[in-house]
Amino acid sequence: MSRVEEHTHVQGGRSTTGLGRFGLRAVLGLVALLAGAVPFLLLLLLVQVEWSPLAALDGEVAAGLNTAVAGSPTTVRVLRAVTDLGGAPASILVFTLTTVFLLIRGQRRLAAFAAVTGLSLPVLVPLTKALVDRARPVVADPVSELPSNASFPSGHATVSLVTFGTLALLVLPAVRRGLRPWVVAAALLLALAVGFTRLALGVHFVTDVLAGYALGAGILAVTTAAFRAWQHAHHHRPDEPLDPLEVEPDLMTHAAPREQPALPDGRRTAARLLVAAAALSVVLIALGLLVTGVLGGTALGRFDRAVVDAFVEARTPALTDVTAAVERLSGTAMVIALPLTLAVLALAITGSWRPVVFVLVTVAGELGIYFVVSRTVDRARPTIADLTSGLPTAASWPSGHVAAAAALYGALAALVLTLARSRWRWAVLAVPVLVVPAAALSRIYTAAHYPTDVLAGAVLGTVWVLVCARYLLPGVAALRHPATARPRQAVPARGAVRPSPHRRSSGRAAG
Repeated sequence: MSRVEEHTHVQGGRSTTGLGRFGLRAVLGLVALLAGAVPFLLLLLLVQVEWSPLAALDGEVAAGLNTAVAGSPTTVRVLRAVTDLGGAPASILVFTLTTVFLLIRGQRRLAAFAAVTGLSLPVLVPLTKALVDRARPVVADPVSELPSNASFPSGHATVSLVTFGTLALLVLPAVRRGLRPWVVAAALLLALAVGFTRLALGVHFVTDVLAGYALGAGILAVTTAAFRAWQHAHHHRPDEPLDPLEVEPDLMTHAAPREQPALPDGRRTAARLLVAAAALSVVLIALGLLVTGVLGGTALGRFDRAVVDAFVEARTPALTDVTAAVERLSGTAMVIALPLTLAVLALAITGSWRPVVFVLVTVAGELGIYFVVSRTVDRARPTIADLTSGLPTAASWPSGHVAAAAALYGALAALVLTLARSRWRWAVLAVPVLVVPAAALSRIYTAAHYPTDVLAGAVLGTVWVLVCARYLLPGVAALRHPATARPRQAVPARGAVRPSPHRRSSGRAAG
């Protein structure tokens, strides 16, 4: 066979000619263009010429939704919570954790796909906004501050579609075929929900959101087409339905392929955790009622009030800034980001759901115990003007920030001590040892809590994380996902002759 014939030879019914590969890539590129660029450019043109039907739709929807939500603070809070799913912080966290997870699992190509797709957002979204420079909507009763950047296209719509779309594309090869349409539907539903919140909050027009979706679809189409071409160049052509990335199922490891149960001892472990949570709640409630109802007029009560007064008198602008930074370590954003990070990394390393359950139970249990205890004791906060806003007037016992800090950073320390093998792993204990007292001092400094409140919060978080580690982490230390396990080198038996690395075999039988 000549070289030309060999080059055009058909293997398995597929042409391997360079012309065939070029044609396939050209088609994929055209599909990517039609998926995003054409709708985006069409919307841009209609906005620029101020086409009256579209302009009327923009104005009516903005005014109507603003009227509908302006009178309901609860609705506005829900909208703000949902809209944060399409914000830059959420996107950065998701793409970072996804890329790290895939790298740990040895999926370098998929990690590159996730990283490149994520990095396209901070480049393309601000660029398109700056080029169009459209003003934000002006509504009668604003329920949200208008962002300082331009309105067209909606960055949240673009980010949400790309973020959840990327996750769906990566999950599809690892789930059963029957579940794949549901994965796609869930990603689209989340993106649509984020887009709706941008309209309801009065910070975008309908055309902004639609253009954001068009831009996001274009980004996903381009990166997916490029990845498919990369797969084809390496002869990966699996015939799998609803798998745009064309990842071979055998190569795509599942999140937790091990058969190890998530709960050791099953229901018995769940019962022990419930009993421990109830006992801890009863003890903290009893102590809280004792401190507030019996010891309030004693030396302990006077000590509580005197310490808060002393901290208030010591306030300076510099200390206030430091306190604000410390409080973010156990604020709402960290309560979400840190457990998610711990769960994803532990899952990637072990290939087991058990450390994930440990993190979730630690966080959820701490929040549940805090809610029950604080609502039962119902201690009033210090009567001094504090530096916080939006706090309930009661619910001072125990400190939720301190309890969260002890639980979060205690869980971090427990996982590192369990999974790491270096003798330096014990240094991780410095994290909770430093963060928890710092959080306690910050809550007293802001006059949000008394010293006994923060002490109770530290006890709550510390005891609960120790209980969860005791019942949920046994057996985790020996786990390693096959992609992360390092094969041990065989140790030669005593007296065996080690082969010299410099001696080459002659290929003849010995002696």
